[in-house]
Amino acid sequence: MSNLTNALALALDDSSRSVVWDGRWYTAGDLRKHITTLRAELASAGVRAGQRVMGAVPNSYAFVVSYLACLEHGAIFVPANSEMPAGELERALARYQAHCAILAPEAAGRWSDSLQAHGFSRTRSVDMDAAGGQAVQLWQTSDAAPYHVAADAPDERPAVLMFTSGTTGEPKGVLLRHGHLWAAVQNVIESHRLTPSDVAYCILPLFHINGQVIVLLSTLVSGGRIVMRDKFHASLFWDDIRDHGVTWVSCVPTILSIVAKRPAPKEALGTLRFLRSASAPLTPAVAARIEAAFGVPVIEAYGMTEAAGQICTNPIPPGVRKPGSVGKPVGVALVIVDEHRQPLPPYELGEIAIRGAGVIDHYEGREPEPDYGYGPGWIYTGDLGYMDEDGYVYITGRAKEMINRAGEKLSPREIEDVLNAHEAVARSAVVGLPDPLYGERVVAWVVPEEPEGIDADALRAELASFCAEHLAKPKWPAQIVIARSLPVNATGKVQKHVLRNLEPRDRLA
Repeated sequence: MSNLTNALALALDDSSRSVVWDGRWYTAGDLRKHITTLRAELASAGVRAGQRVMGAVPNSYAFVVSYLACLEHGAIFVPANSEMPAGELERALARYQAHCAILAPEAAGRWSDSLQAHGFSRTRSVDMDAAGGQAVQLWQTSDAAPYHVAADAPDERPAVLMFTSGTTGEPKGVLLRHGHLWAAVQNVIESHRLTPSDVAYCILPLFHINGQVIVLLSTLVSGGRIVMRDKFHASLFWDDIRDHGVTWVSCVPTILSIVAKRPAPKEALGTLRFLRSASAPLTPAVAARIEAAFGVPVIEAYGMTEAAGQICTNPIPPGVRKPGSVGKPVGVALVIVDEHRQPLPPYELGEIAIRGAGVIDHYEGREPEPDYGYGPGWIYTGDLGYMDEDGYVYITGRAKEMINRAGEKLSPREIEDVLNAHEAVARSAVVGLPDPLYGERVVAWVVPEEPEGIDADALRAELASFCAEHLAKPKWPAQIVIARSLPVNATGKVQKHVLRNLEPRDRLA
């Protein structure tokens, strides 16, 4: 057993409640029983250690069982969005190369033609809880599927294969080993001071790394309990926190923007220790609004799939939190490097590079980066930022998203922060579009707080004046597009490659 599976086995020996789903608490004993059942079914389906198993199950007790069963079985869990259309599944299956699939019945029904075209056939159903409707289907293929030979060291065995979000390019494979997950879990438990008395609220998609490691694994290993929803429901958020004594929530900025506008019952605020924000930039004004209204600290953090979740986080009170910063590295070595991959001093802007026990050293199917003179094993994140003299990290954007206006490099994040500070703006995204004179021009997409009945021309003029007050002239948006929403992925990251391919016109219909 790896350190991770050993810790999970010890956690499941505890008879206290572990997971609540759809109003029902499932105990550690329930989890152990259903994990054992599903592992037996995987064995019957011929799944060996090191083989890939696609898991397409929405947030539910069934996902928890499926995920933990694969980790214990030694299979490589490949999480998939159970709501993706069949056309996207076609492309995903080519990347996944899975021998078996654990599917929610709804997903299996929608995908059956595509699955059969790729050689999959349904073999069995596994009923985890008839009363709660928690069932999954197992599909398998007769095709020879790749698998990793089990490493001698249990912590070196592959555990989860994920793919980067692809917001700026083709998704890359990230193979996380048991040791990566274990190191990441320890970092989260330490930095967030998780204990058996904590109750986490799981509303982020579990097919992404944040939900899997930050919420699910870290809570189970620390002995805490999990309250789970299929997704974020604004009308249920505060009631769930009050009814179940939730102590912390992992969020994305979009959720926090909505939460900031809704009243919270005093009973809910009595147990809540903090709200955690990651996966996308958090506007400091939103955090300040929540803390002023509810008295609950907002902890901004930074992570990525390649690091099995968390890289940096602001400290829990009474530690110092710095607005606009994602905090300090935790259990991860981090340097800011120039274009030659050489380290930079504090306050110098460059690319963020990371290395650590929870960080992969190369992408699946690719060679590791060369040693640039300060050791091997570094991942260059593509994120731009700087570090202050206290070791706090500030992210300014993605290297591929920087706007080159007449040779001057402009940060979209800086312009977005100004736009988001305007009281009429709920969210914004800034991209560079081709310009015959300057090479690229700044185009801002803005979602108003109240889209209904908005005077787009008046708001555009107001925002142009606002930018003129707070930004140097080269950073002023050449065009401001008023839209009802922005294209985002499941974790709330704006898909800027989609915006670059859209005609920049108002979209309020």
